[in-house]
Amino acid sequence: MKVKRVTLMLLLLLFMVSFARVGHIEAEASGRYTIYVNRKTNIVNVVNRSTGKVVRSMYCSTGKGYSTISGTYHTVSRLRWHALYHGVWGQYCTRIHGPYLFHSVWYYRTRNNQVSTREYNKLGSQASAGCVRLAVIDAKWIFDHCGVGTKVVIGERRKLQRPTRGKIKISTASDRGWDPTDPNPNNPYYPKIALKKSASKTIAYGSDFDPLKLISVKSKTTSSKRLIKNVTVKGKVKTKKPGKYKLTYTVRDPRTLLKKSLTVTFKVAKKPVTEVAE
Repeated sequence: MKVKRVTLMLLLLLFMVSFARVGHIEAEASGRYTIYVNRKTNIVNVVNRSTGKVVRSMYCSTGKGYSTISGTYHTVSRLRWHALYHGVWGQYCTRIHGPYLFHSVWYYRTRNNQVSTREYNKLGSQASAGCVRLAVIDAKWIFDHCGVGTKVVIGERRKLQRPTRGKIKISTASDRGWDPTDPNPNNPYYPKIALKKSASKTIAYGSDFDPLKLISVKSKTTSSKRLIKNVTVKGKVKTKKPGKYKLTYTVRDPRTLLKKSLTVTFKVAKKPVTEVAE
């Protein structure tokens, strides 16, 4: 009995320490940022409270006819998926106050390919019943980085910084589809990266080597010319040292913020033998 009692006390103590640690992390996250929402321009800014700098700017859809609440609030809870009015659903929901949430554009069902395409194209204008709708990548950022208790200021007095990311219009041929920014690995909007068919993995000794000339990149939202400027390469190839070299290419679509990587192993050939005339 004594052993059991000690074990239970140790488990309780461990739980209390873990709970306190989680609470401390949550408190830090809640005090790091302030979220500003402008109901007129339909822009959201997240500001670092220590530096006063905007760390993220997003387009949103606030309530039609200024039906989104105004004033200062502190977030109270978060839910991965949450039922909304009229039998639809939102992803990455953060409750601001009462029934008012930050969440994705609504979905017909709790499946990532069921977002309302028409409503998605309204981001940047008043369209909701009162909640603050966001692209998935933005709703998820708030969900992940802004703990419960984060300060939210809603109104029109503060002029907010416009997003550098342009708004994305998606096809409405079907009334449901994918949010282009959804980080779900099955999202067809992920950029594509591949080695060109004409490219060789064997590199001549001492030759000029430009790794970016060997790959092709494509995206549904961004031109290849712009995408190639957003490719980073990890690793180096020494063309005067025969051997195998591994390079990892990563392309980031500047409009959806989705990333795709490709790892290629190149081989530098041996130095050719120079024949000496007799």
